[in-house]
Amino acid sequence: MAGLIDYPIVCVRWADAHCGDAGWVDLEEWEDDGECLVTTVGFMIPQGEPGAKAKHVTIVQTYMDGDVIHPFYIPADMVRTITLLQHPLEALT
Repeated sequence: MAGLIDYPIVCVRWADAHCGDAGWVDLEEWEDDGECLVTTVGFMIPQGEPGAKAKHVTIVQTYMDGDVIHPFYIPADMVRTITLLQHPLEALT
């Protein structure tokens, strides 16, 4: 696996699956409240790298000596934006 310096730190905004109102709901009165947008921040593992999952954005929380913890796989079709927070080379300065 690549070193820490090889992974950009990103902020991913994505649409999560979610439940509607609890209990019985009259469909004629039900209103769509839109997407449930959530935010995830971490080290992004690029597609094709070991640990990356196909058709997903792979984010890990923590990296240490080639090991990672808490991988999080976001289906690519649910991603709305990816914002680069820190380029890997900037960590050297």
